[in-house]
Amino acid sequence: MTSIDEPQGPAQSRSGSPGDVPAQRPATLDRLNVLIGQWEMKASFEAGFFGPGTSPVTGRGLTTFEWLEGRFFLTQRFVNEHPAAPSGIAIIGIGADPETIEQHYYDSRGVARVYQMTLDGGVWKLWREAPGFWQRYTGQISEDGAMIIGAWEASADGREWKHDFAHPHEGALGSQRCRGRL
Repeated sequence: MTSIDEPQGPAQSRSGSPGDVPAQRPATLDRLNVLIGQWEMKASFEAGFFGPGTSPVTGRGLTTFEWLEGRFFLTQRFVNEHPAAPSGIAIIGIGADPETIEQHYYDSRGVARVYQMTLDGGVWKLWREAPGFWQRYTGQISEDGAMIIGAWEASADGREWKHDFAHPHEGALGSQRCRGRL
């Protein structure tokens, strides 16, 4: 048993706090700062995506990233103008290992998913391995931080991947990073 007077390592909680309260904020979270702000996004779906004979669709929306007080969790709120595209919220934070990041995703269809995430060297990746519906996203952040050019892919088995839809972001709106519209 640890006494209150004993020094505690980074994996231990603050003195007198429950065991799930971290002693310090993991530096890994600082990588997420590039996402902070409001971004204009669009999603481009190829003909047939919404069923046989449907036309290509490009929908627009806004997504906002901001730190929850304490800066242990990043919130992402997204609103889409196309009725077939869901709006929702995601909570992004550290996974079981302090070097991993997870996104807990919830949308207006009632969907709840957990994605693994990395954001390194200007490349943002999200992925999940779910039986019958694997997904992955790769987005390249521009050098000036004003755009993220990315796309989602899907797979039924995790071996054969197909383009799902393009999903670029431009923003952060109202800041110096904003360079026009998509």
